[in-house]
Amino acid sequence: MTLPVLIRHLAQTKIEAYCNQRLPAHLPEQVRIDIEIDGDAVTLVESRPHFQHPERWSRLPVARFCFNPASNTWTLFRPHFGPHETWLPYPAKPERDLEKLISLLDTDQTGAFWG
Repeated sequence: MTLPVLIRHLAQTKIEAYCNQRLPAHLPEQVRIDIEIDGDAVTLVESRPHFQHPERWSRLPVARFCFNPASNTWTLFRPHFGPHETWLPYPAKPERDLEKLISLLDTDQTGAFWG
């Protein structure tokens, strides 16, 4: 399912604001933090130049926020690295306020997002 236009705009605005404050301004050639929107999910992705081919950027998924239109809530997922890129639910209850989940990216003590 596709995010409703207003929900998409608000999510994009809030997550981009987080990315902008998280990203060191003096390192634009060394690291990027982007968002990808697919259906009802917004994924935060860190990109860096590939160590062997610096003209190509390697991407590392950081977090995924999924919207449930039935309950009007967001759920936070953490990446699981294995043979296939998968997502595991982060142990936080679904929230109507996306910013509460965004704040968990920096307060997480398990290293699930930024290692």
